Amino acid sequence: MKIFNLYRSYSLLFVAIVTLFVSCKSDKPEEEIKPTIDLNSHRGMYIINEGNFQFGNASISYYNPDDETVVEDLYKQVNQQHLGDVCQSMTLINGWYYVIVNNSQKIEIVNPESFERKSSITGLVSPRYMIPVSSSKAYVSDFKSHRVSIINLGNHTKQGEIAIHGWTEEMHMMYGKAYITNMKNDKLYIVNTATDRLEDSLVLAQSPGSLVEDKHGKLWVLCQGDATMNKTGALCCINPQTNSIEKRMNFPLNNAPMRLCINDTHDTLYYINKHIYQLPVDAQTLPSTPLISGNDKNFYGMSIEPKTGRIFAADAIDYIQKGRIYCYNSKGVSVKDFRVGLIPSRIYFK
Repeated sequence: MKIFNLYRSYSLLFVAIVTLFVSCKSDKPEEEIKPTIDLNSHRGMYIINEGNFQFGNASISYYNPDDETVVEDLYKQVNQQHLGDVCQSMTLINGWYYVIVNNSQKIEIVNPESFERKSSITGLVSPRYMIPVSSSKAYVSDFKSHRVSIINLGNHTKQGEIAIHGWTEEMHMMYGKAYITNMKNDKLYIVNTATDRLEDSLVLAQSPGSLVEDKHGKLWVLCQGDATMNKTGALCCINPQTNSIEKRMNFPLNNAPMRLCINDTHDTLYYINKHIYQLPVDAQTLPSTPLISGNDKNFYGMSIEPKTGRIFAADAIDYIQKGRIYCYNSKGVSVKDFRVGLIPSRIYFK
């Protein structure tokens, strides 16, 4: 009996020690391991997913065409935190990506090789797009502030503002001038980037939103129009040396063209007007037949892949479920498609 009680005592002691060891081990927080994500594909692309307004579910998807894989919510996976509320655009400046998060009133700066966050630019009202105007300075357009912010690229702070009334949108640099669209009126604004002063404006059509430069050094501006104001949109070709309108092609009243793009050789324009249309820069009239039908889709974004000329179009579907990216060859023939995040709008190629 004594031997049994002694054995039982040793057994209980052993169980107690093991239990204590396990308990102490489980109390220790596990070390967080960041996922290994391969961003080395030279043909990879980033997809901006806006997410729902005020839901804080914006994200960036990364597509690797080498193995046809999609990394969901890349920023969160790498940085272990949410990107924010409504991701608007992304720009590569001085070797860093500047990711604009509109309703979070900030710009996240990330390493393009790893997508690790470096720092943030704050003090903005409702940022939309960003362009470098020198190696040390950039402009940021804004939805609400009636200002274009001037950003110091050295210390990543806001160093000034340019007063422009309305919703400033996309911008383009030519001949030392920043051409800035405005979705709230019919004007294209011209800012002298040496003095940061508004010098001039051109009257186009209602709601200029997107703009590109062609092979002739001409600036094309797509105006969306506004049916509620009974104002039509238009596609305008501008000579930036004289600031004169050389072509103007009007859309019907109920049309809402958007997302003007240009191919790698800068001789062909593309835009979304429910469907996807293609237009040579030397054309004199708008195309009547779409290159790609959008009857069963909700095209919300588009980009042309350099060198290949393939068209990548973003389908927001119903703005509730995850969106889809469709790839077409330069002739408009469907090649592939894949799922991404919520409300995809912008596509950037490495």
